[in-house]
Amino acid sequence: MTAVLSDCEQRETATRATRLLYVCEFPPSNHHGGAILVKRLLDKHPADCLVVITSKDGMKASPTTDLCECRHIALPFFGRSRYMGISRLARTLGLALVVCTTILEIRRKRIEALITIVAGRYYLAAALAAWASGTPHIAIVNDSFVSGSASPSNFSRKMLGYLTRKVLRNAAHIYAVSPEMQRLIFKECGVEAEVQLPSTTAPPRSDESQAQIAREDGPVILFGGTAGYEVRDCLDLLADLIATGQLKEYGMSEAKLHLCTALTDAELRTRGWDRHGIVSRGWVPQSELPQVLSSADILFLPYSFLESSRGAVETAFPSKIADYLAAGKPILVFGPRYSSLVRYASEQGFAEIVDEFSPAALASSIQKIVFSPTYKERLAARALEVFAANHDIRCQRQKFYLTLERVAREQPSQ
Repeated sequence: MTAVLSDCEQRETATRATRLLYVCEFPPSNHHGGAILVKRLLDKHPADCLVVITSKDGMKASPTTDLCECRHIALPFFGRSRYMGISRLARTLGLALVVCTTILEIRRKRIEALITIVAGRYYLAAALAAWASGTPHIAIVNDSFVSGSASPSNFSRKMLGYLTRKVLRNAAHIYAVSPEMQRLIFKECGVEAEVQLPSTTAPPRSDESQAQIAREDGPVILFGGTAGYEVRDCLDLLADLIATGQLKEYGMSEAKLHLCTALTDAELRTRGWDRHGIVSRGWVPQSELPQVLSSADILFLPYSFLESSRGAVETAFPSKIADYLAAGKPILVFGPRYSSLVRYASEQGFAEIVDEFSPAALASSIQKIVFSPTYKERLAARALEVFAANHDIRCQRQKFYLTLERVAREQPSQ
């Protein structure tokens, strides 16, 4: 085993000098699903061999301490106007600026491969610049793949779908965040993608049991991440279950919900999450996340039941799952049967699953975890097994660099 790891490490070291350019509205950081993946993949890349082209808005939203240690080029965002015609012209000029800046940087730094995430609009400019310069282009489809078949009367959406399919067909390599996304890409574009599940670094393990619940009054249920449309209905239900004291009927008098999100106090009040039993811990930096997760009794992993969110939850995949699994704690998955999350959890067997939008079903599952030590330990142990098999960033990074080496080697002469 040691010899094999040594060989992998040597290959990774050999490819670290590949000159990379990353282009996307948001920079690689620990603040967004796709950005988290790229940040962790490129975390050990030499600073003088990596350049990031991103938006000023994306830079403002990302904590400086969470960014890659390399040169960042932040471009202004155009397109905000009350007049549609002016907005479209401004967006076109803005993308033209991204294209020109990207080509210039490719030439100046002799870039060997370009990486982008299919989100926002910068990926269109990145693909055009890669094509114009003959630079291999790696596309990551995280959660924003556009299907041109939807909303046929919407010309802009149809055009965006057409352009996205062109981008993916011309990419040297494609990563998809889930098997469901992989199948969608093949259906829409006729091209193969490699599944790249969310990953992270394994935290050091302590000797004490991570699954033990010692509180007599009730568990601490923790949710960490972005509280967007794809989880809000689930969080509303759990918050109401705890704040109204309904869990007392299930033997838990003082259960608490800890929210590790970037929501402000005003946003918490607007959502009705400033009630008894709900504790806002704010956004947690990556360096502190393992310790915070290990302090909880149950890690809550929801995906929306709303029909309006179906397109996302069927194919996207929550980036927080890697951190949850690495924590070695009991995980409670709450989502519809058709979601990529519930399918994965069912196949891998690492979580208690609630696939109906019911407070009684959710309360019963919490009770099952809390009052069954054997079940808790089994869930925690299985979580660590699934993490080691599918979500360890060291393995993902090794595979990524082998692909990067191949892509850069096949670069056409310029």
